Amino acid sequence: MSGSRNVLNVSPNSYEPCTMNHPFFRIEYPVFKWAILGLLTLNAVIYALTDTVTRAVDALTWLILLVIYEMEAQADTLSLGKHRLAMTRSVLIGAIVLVFFSYFNASAWLDVTNALLWFALIAIMETEVRWPTVAMRHGNVVWLLTIGVFGGLVVVATFWVWQRQWLDAYDAMLWIIAFASIEADILQLLKRKQEA
Repeated sequence: MSGSRNVLNVSPNSYEPCTMNHPFFRIEYPVFKWAILGLLTLNAVIYALTDTVTRAVDALTWLILLVIYEMEAQADTLSLGKHRLAMTRSVLIGAIVLVFFSYFNASAWLDVTNALLWFALIAIMETEVRWPTVAMRHGNVVWLLTIGVFGGLVVVATFWVWQRQWLDAYDAMLWIIAFASIEADILQLLKRKQEA
């Protein structure tokens, strides 16, 4: 394969960032994040083909929100502008709230608990993105809340394993890994802002 082109411009070392030539892929992105993003996209397709419309909308909305947070964590708005990204995030969060009420009405209590924990994480991330000085001033509180929310999400994923809901458990763990890596990126961005 020595003569094959590296069309995706992927670094052979999975720990090094890779870039893609298309403007959408301008941000440096470790290979493992591309893998997680690909798996989450596959999960959204699986939910769309095999589950309810609510689950499919839930997965797709979170996927788009994940990409937006990652772009902001990388300080790359891709010419969308901060205001447009904030508006898009707000619309997506509104869709997630509607999905939450669907779960609530269906008495899907594990899904409701999971959604509430994700709302808490989004509130933390929104604070970090929209009001970084507040997040930096109360860094220890933000960190403790973040650890608590991620711990709760792991407990929910464990319950899905216990109930043998394998796709839900697998999907939950992917989301936890994806958002944990973005949260680490956001914390690094806040640290750089604080040092400047």
